[in-house]
Amino acid sequence: MGVAAKVSKPRSRLLDGDSGLARTVRKFVEHRYLFLLLLPMLAYYLIFNYAPIFNPQTGGILMAFKKHSLTKPFSEWEGVGLKYFEMMWGKPDFWAAMRNTVTISFVRLVFEFPMPILLALLLNEVRRDGPKRIYQTVFTFPNFLSWVLVVGLMRDLLQVNGVVNGIIKLLGGTPYMFLANGSTFSNYAMLVLSNLFKSVGWGSIIYLAAIASIDPTLYEAAAVDGANRWQRVWHITWPGIKSTAVVLLILQVGNILNGSFDQIFNLINGVNRSIIETIDVYIYRYAFQQSMNQSFAAASGLFRSVVNFALLLTANQIASRLGEERLF
Repeated sequence: MGVAAKVSKPRSRLLDGDSGLARTVRKFVEHRYLFLLLLPMLAYYLIFNYAPIFNPQTGGILMAFKKHSLTKPFSEWEGVGLKYFEMMWGKPDFWAAMRNTVTISFVRLVFEFPMPILLALLLNEVRRDGPKRIYQTVFTFPNFLSWVLVVGLMRDLLQVNGVVNGIIKLLGGTPYMFLANGSTFSNYAMLVLSNLFKSVGWGSIIYLAAIASIDPTLYEAAAVDGANRWQRVWHITWPGIKSTAVVLLILQVGNILNGSFDQIFNLINGVNRSIIETIDVYIYRYAFQQSMNQSFAAASGLFRSVVNFALLLTANQIASRLGEERLF
């Protein structure tokens, strides 16, 4: 009888109700509407991010290994192996752009990453709905302004005859060249402050959504136990959004070599190029301005993407080892 029972059991683990495949299928069925909402975004990334990589007409990722030509179709381009990678690694301006990108990204990580969290915590402490909505609108609105408009506003305010230098003159000071100077501190401060102005409110939305998912009864119980506002923030709100912060930190580490092209492209000039030119601007310069060598630009972009992916995996693994929320 026991032998017959053993024989009657399915031998394939795929048919086992407790197998990994069965659990995955059940999750897909259970959350099918959420996956349907995900389909448009998935289609966007497949069409505009992944399909061009393998497009045989334009070359895609293979362009980095072919000799660029403006007169021949891609199918007739000559294969050059790793020539453009070796050329890239031998250029001092490439390593200067790499250094600038890593340094600027690290500065952003230190000074910009915590700000949306702090803003979300402060907005959450505003009890009246009217002022809270006004503050959210004021802080979020700059995100919808283009960098062309933001930088134009900065130039009007910070140029030699601008408003800021006018106030400095009235106070007896000497006008300062904010937008065209060789000071690393001044340029980095301008990058950080302008990016905070534009994106801090938008970045806080995710944390506000995470805070909204925290059970309100936890706050009520803490208040009954005599916890003040700071104690409730530290022991309830922060643990409730900590996993969200870790996931966003992993994503930001994976974007270290993406140096905010729009912002820097509009702010860069002949004086500060050596200080704030990042890999994105460097690739654009070689692809469309300086040499029109799109194969070299493709090799630079591929190298940047591989390093970003490696950093993403490393950050995800470190978060997992520390017992924090991981991305995948």
